[in-house]
This record gives sequence, structure tokens and C-alpha cells, in this order.
Amino acid sequence: MKTSASKSNSGLVKATLISSLLGLSMITAGCSDDSAKDDKQAKQEQTEKKDGEKVVAKEKEKAAIPVEVVTVKRSNIQQTYTTITTLEAESDADVVARSTGILQDILVEEGDQVKKGQALAQLDVEQLSLEVAQLEATSNKLRKELKRQEALFNKKLASSDALDRARFEYKAQSAQYQLSKLKLDYATIRAPIDGVITERLVKPGNLIANNQVLFKIVDPASLKAVLHLPEKELQHVKKEQAILLTVDAMRNQVIEGTIERIRPSIDTQTGTFKVVAKLNDKTGLLRSGMFGKVEVVFDVHENSLVLAQETVITQDNRSHVFVVRDNKAIQTPVSIGIKHNGKVEILEGVTESDKVISTGQQILKHESKIEVVAIDDVNVRDQVAKKQTEEKENTPNSDSIASNP
Repeated sequence: MKTSASKSNSGLVKATLISSLLGLSMITAGCSDDSAKDDKQAKQEQTEKKDGEKVVAKEKEKAAIPVEVVTVKRSNIQQTYTTITTLEAESDADVVARSTGILQDILVEEGDQVKKGQALAQLDVEQLSLEVAQLEATSNKLRKELKRQEALFNKKLASSDALDRARFEYKAQSAQYQLSKLKLDYATIRAPIDGVITERLVKPGNLIANNQVLFKIVDPASLKAVLHLPEKELQHVKKEQAILLTVDAMRNQVIEGTIERIRPSIDTQTGTFKVVAKLNDKTGLLRSGMFGKVEVVFDVHENSLVLAQETVITQDNRSHVFVVRDNKAIQTPVSIGIKHNGKVEILEGVTESDKVISTGQQILKHESKIEVVAIDDVNVRDQVAKKQTEEKENTPNSDSIASNP
């Protein structure tokens, strides 16, 4: 009986163990299935993300890049050398007193235009006038005495010594009289040259000494541009070459001129040579001492292909532009020549009327798809809208046509 019971208990234990193992196996299998599902889902999501990124990338590649373009045109372009200059007047003068006295009147002021010989100021002449009158009377007296001695000498009633003495006294007195008249004339201060009063150095009531400076006069017509160019430019500079002058006082004005003189020696301290250019100033606003910027025109290339300098991209001493072809940016090598005032001469690579990208070219690649939004600084959309409006206005109304016989 005991043996039977033991066998029965042993069977129950085995059945329980088997049942537990089966349950554990099922749980493990369930967990494995869930993990596999999660991995699969993650891979699918990653694949979808990559596919989405590829789609976005393709859309970006297909999207046209907005650009502005300019047209290649023919124009004249200059080869110049730019430097600074100081304007100097070759005709200027210090007006000095040639007589002494009290300054009575000033007849001109700074900035006034004067002519040679024009009265500028007046000294007190009361004393000088009295001296002139006194010497004139004495001179007249001695002249009569000389005539009397000549008459007596002709009648042999006077000696030659008396005649010579009378002649000498008259000449000496006459010279004194002429000198006093000259001093009286010098009491009126006059302009020695044509020009403009640039400085007045005295006031009425001042005691004026001989050779004292009263005014300064500069003739604007004699203004010259004085340049100091490096010696390497000596071979390029010639007489009668054109120059272009701009000064701060007249920013929108360009004064033309020509080279008049070239100093043939080089300054050993600065390594420069002096050039003097005459100016064709029709404004009358230039003044001595002004600083300006000068362009010396070495050469002029006429009827050349010209582009804005920003359209040309230079890398490793090679230049290229992007030309518009079938709504694509075509990278085109170019050979450049003269550069001047933001313009560049194109020797090879493009032809007249080619459309060259001027804005946005830095991010372009060869054959990038583009959308032209402006040509020669004119908005394309505005042009199209204006044209459509004009066409609509010029098209007859169909209703009005039908209603009229």
C-alpha cells in the first residue's frame, strides 16, 4: 500500500513540473515574438525616414534657384591709375603795402573776385597830398628859374655855371615831386593779378608799414593738380594724357584735365616723380589746397565686351561666370582684361547679349536649375504682369462686339 501511494505522489510531482516548464516555454516564446516585432517596426520606420529624406533631397535638387542676371554689352572701358592730389595755384600773390600810413578803407572782402589793378584798400593820403602840392609848387618855381637862366645865358648876361646850377636844382626837385606822386598813388592798394581774395590780414585803422602783407589773392584759373606717381608708372605717363578729378566738395562732379608737365627725375626718398596737370574747371568751385582723387587714363579700349565685376568669380587665378542656358546655370571660363569702376572687360568666353548671372552665383554649380527673377535690375514678374495688363487693355471686349452691329 505504501508503495502505491509513493508512486502516486511521484506522478503528481512530475506532472506539475512538466506543466510549469510548458508555461515557462510559452512565456519565453511570447517575449521573443514581441521583440522581433519591435525590431521589425524600428527597421521599417528607419527605412521610411531614409526614403523621406531622399524624397526631400530630390525635391530640393529639382527646386530652381532664384537668380538675377545681366546682359553682356559693348562699351568703352579705361585703364587708369588712381591716386590723390593737392590742388595748387600757379598764379597767386601776397598784396603788400608800398607806402606807409593809416589804413582808412577796405574795399573788398574774402571771396571777392578782383581784376588786376582794381583798388582793394585805401590809406590815409592827407599828408601825402600836402607833400605833393608843396613839391609841385617848388618844382614849378625852379622850372621858371631855369627858363630865366636860359634866356640870360642866350643874351650872354649869365654864366654857364648859373645855368647848370638852375638846371640841376630843377631836375632834383622834379624827381622829388614825381616820387611824392608815386607814394600818393601807392596809398591806394591795388590787385597785382586777377583772382579771388582768399585772405584779408588787416583792419581799418591799422598802421600799415612798408612791405606789410594786406591780402592774399589766388587765381582759380591757374589751378593745377599736382600728382606724385610711383616710378614704375613713368613708362605709362605722357603729356596730354587725360585725367579725371573728383573732390569731396563736388562729389557728383568729375573735372577733366590733361597732363601738362612731367618731372624727369625720381625722388630718392619717396620713389615717386612729380606730374602737373591742368584742369578744365567750368564750375569755378575749385580752390587752392583742396584734396582730390585723380584717375590718370593710360588707355581706352573702345567697343569692348563689359560686365559688372561682381559677376566674375575668380579662384586660383582662373575666372568664370555662369551663363543662362535653358533655365540652367552653365559655368563658363572667361578671360578678363581691364577693370575700372566696378566694370571688367571680357576678352574671351562670352558673346554680346549673353545673359550672365549677377546675384546668387556663389551657391551655384554647373548646370544648376535656376529661376530668373530679374534681368538688368528689372523684376521679371513685374515685366510679365505689366505686359499681360497691356495685352488685356488692348484686347477688344467680346460682349461689346456682340452688342454692336
